[in-house]
Amino acid sequence: MTDDAGDRVATLRRALTRGVDLVTRIGERLVAPLRTADDPNAFRLSSVETHTTTIDGDTGWGHRPPATVRCPECAAEILQADARDPIDCPACAAEFQSDRFTDLELLTLTCPVCRTPMQHGRRHPHTFDVPEWATCGNCQYHWELKHFY
Repeated sequence: MTDDAGDRVATLRRALTRGVDLVTRIGERLVAPLRTADDPNAFRLSSVETHTTTIDGDTGWGHRPPATVRCPECAAEILQADARDPIDCPACAAEFQSDRFTDLELLTLTCPVCRTPMQHGRRHPHTFDVPEWATCGNCQYHWELKHFY
């Protein structure tokens, strides 16, 4: 290979390296806003259906935050981590199916992001027997029951 051909190959390699670096930098800038971070002011994608300015969120009963209910037999607290899980009392071994949730006293919903108690409530108390929303005052996570009108 002549020196002239070697120079052309070296120039081509440098140009190719610069092009790859440029594409990498552009890709990083495009992806950066979509990344999550640990601090509460970081931009994270929220569920569109929540219609809030919260940082993070979910909708639907299947995504309901963990709930603590009172056992009607012994008054112990029962954690139901997932809305579809059976409700089993650790104190008296009473067992309830997940569809019996409305028969039990709801004590609190726990934020799935930071594990603090959430504010929760119902917007349509004559229509729904379950919480329709929950918001974490600590990390701004928000959950909404999906409504079908």
